[in-house]
Amino acid sequence: MKRIANYLIALALTAFTLTSCEDVPSPFGDIVKPADDSAVVIEPSGTGTEADPFNVAGVIEYVSGLGADVVSPKDVYFKGYVTSITEAYGTQYGNATFEMSDTEDGGNKFLCYRVLYYDKSKYSDTSAPNIKEGSLVVMCGKVVNYKGNTPETSANAAWLYSLDGTKGSGTTPVTETLGTKDAPLTVAKALEYINKLEDNGTTKEDAYVSGKITQIKTAADKIPTYKNIDYVISDGTNELTVFRGKNIDNTDFTEAGQINVGDEVVVLGKLTKYVNNGTVTPEVAQGNYIVKLTKGGSTPSGGDAKGTGTQADPYNAAGANQYIATLAADAESPNDVYIKGKVVKYANNGEFNTQYGNASFYISEDGTESGEQFYVFRTLYLGNVKYTEGVTPKAGDDVVICGKVVNYKGNTPETSANKSYLYSLNGNTAGGGGGDTGGAKGTGTQNDPFNIAAAIAKCQAIGETASSESYYIKGIVVTGGKVSGGYGNVTFKMGDSKDATELFTAYQVAGSDGEKLADGFEVKEGSTVIVYGPIMNYKGNTPETAGKSAAQIVTIDGKKTNEGSGSGSGGGQGGGETPSTLTNGGFETWANGLPTGWKSASTASSATLEQSTDAHGGSYACIVKGGGTQNKRLASQEITLEAGTYTFAFYAKATSANKAQVRPGFVPVTDGAVGNYTYGDYADIKTSWSQVSTTFTLDAKTTVCLIVMNPKSGSYSSGEDVIVDDATLTKN
Repeated sequence: MKRIANYLIALALTAFTLTSCEDVPSPFGDIVKPADDSAVVIEPSGTGTEADPFNVAGVIEYVSGLGADVVSPKDVYFKGYVTSITEAYGTQYGNATFEMSDTEDGGNKFLCYRVLYYDKSKYSDTSAPNIKEGSLVVMCGKVVNYKGNTPETSANAAWLYSLDGTKGSGTTPVTETLGTKDAPLTVAKALEYINKLEDNGTTKEDAYVSGKITQIKTAADKIPTYKNIDYVISDGTNELTVFRGKNIDNTDFTEAGQINVGDEVVVLGKLTKYVNNGTVTPEVAQGNYIVKLTKGGSTPSGGDAKGTGTQADPYNAAGANQYIATLAADAESPNDVYIKGKVVKYANNGEFNTQYGNASFYISEDGTESGEQFYVFRTLYLGNVKYTEGVTPKAGDDVVICGKVVNYKGNTPETSANKSYLYSLNGNTAGGGGGDTGGAKGTGTQNDPFNIAAAIAKCQAIGETASSESYYIKGIVVTGGKVSGGYGNVTFKMGDSKDATELFTAYQVAGSDGEKLADGFEVKEGSTVIVYGPIMNYKGNTPETAGKSAAQIVTIDGKKTNEGSGSGSGGGQGGGETPSTLTNGGFETWANGLPTGWKSASTASSATLEQSTDAHGGSYACIVKGGGTQNKRLASQEITLEAGTYTFAFYAKATSANKAQVRPGFVPVTDGAVGNYTYGDYADIKTSWSQVSTTFTLDAKTTVCLIVMNPKSGSYSSGEDVIVDDATLTKN
């Protein structure tokens, strides 16, 4: 090269000398650079370490071994010359984009895309050294085979290690992980990190997560094509979806059976809070892979496809999966189909609720996770209506689902959102009010009334003498009653469905708040009624409320008797309060570590919550973890209230003898964004239960979250955990 340069310089001097004499022609003609006899091939070299970086050919070879769009599991070092600059380092974004090659003349090209400055920092000082064409750089960070055809750095995940031999501070940033291979996160702990993310947010760090595989979601015949698998892992209580996961050591899956239900895995990847149409799915994001696999599973049982999808011959789970696999990706079935099975479990936050009126859960032929499962996604309630109240399916219940199904993304057979419904529950097809429960439910409290089966069982246990305590009982009126004779009370019979045979007698009950009922007031068949009072097993064979007018009607179809119910005529005096919808005010039902109905979709929820058996009523209460230096909020799911004045009340207690307070309130929510928080007074609480309440007025129909605030540590509060139970909301 040096000889060629000297030769060119000599030619240039000669040309200058000759052209200085205008009448002397050049004897050489045009100068032509000698042609290379052969192209120089740069072989891959380096190991990608700080001491031995890849050259450009080497990093390209390394990236080509990754799958399309798969980010490298570790940071790598690589070096080369800057040959083309798209954007030099600037203070607006703090990063740069350029191409690098093994020689200053080009050749193999590698794209440094949005790379950070020295020490993984943003470029902020315009006087600091910058790249230019011909600069020799060493880079460090994550790399990716973008769309399978462009080797490049992962955006903002790589940085400048040295520029023309000059390093940054001399320290190499350490890429932290959540957990380790030998001490991974549990699924419950991973969910704690995910719950703190914004919607569709992803952790900066990779996480090691352990769990047992409970479901393989990708159809077996699709695995060789996709080379990855969607599956679900669980710690026995909580579940986490592994999205498009790779096999051990980031290799491709090539066939079904390489992982199975029951296998235990440790997965490495970023955690993400995937939100689609209001449904939250905690996931290990694409780019993850298995780092440890302990075989213990087997090919899912119950795999024989059965049924034709008709009402007379429904599909089983395997049959539904097989049928849907014949549909194109995201294609919906042309007709409604019927699918039967036993409930395995609800999906995350998937239980029937009044906010969305639907539910998401898994079914299998035998009701176990080892059986092949089918995903029932956002199905409506009995009678093909949105859920407002009634019996909700539980694990082991027999269900039949009817509606459209879809091959979601070509790899997840499921029902189409809000286009299917619960056709039957334990053989009952009644809509609206639910059917026979299949067992006793409830604790007899205001927030968790006995169902009829539970009330009958309690009466049988109490015997023929009236109970000293009063209980709340909820059921469907099977035999109605009408007030007459001026007695001011009414008798009717209730069951867990309108055609139930096991009945409880509401005997001579008064109106709401104990007032006398006017002659002609009628309680009609099919109404949903809650009664309250002492109970007994009259003469050893008739479960009923005890004593004339000793019990009262709380509500008929959600309204008090002195307001008119639509199910009765006549009535008592006006006034009183109207209970308003508040899902799971007794904190009795939980899913994935959270109480149903008490996790807002907005930012109103900020506290970590735990289930407690130290309950004011029922079996469970909610621990609202303290933040020490920050206020922490328990927030209800968003509920829409009409204009009016409301009282929000709950019971609270401290977890230690240290000073503690809570503060009740609410916050309006518009298009997912919270407004100004409105609070009542601070309430001092101790280690015994005390009721806390606040009253507020809405001038117009408003969507709100109800708030229980656990204040930060200060002169009046230790900032420690508090327990909350039996929350109610009433319209004054």
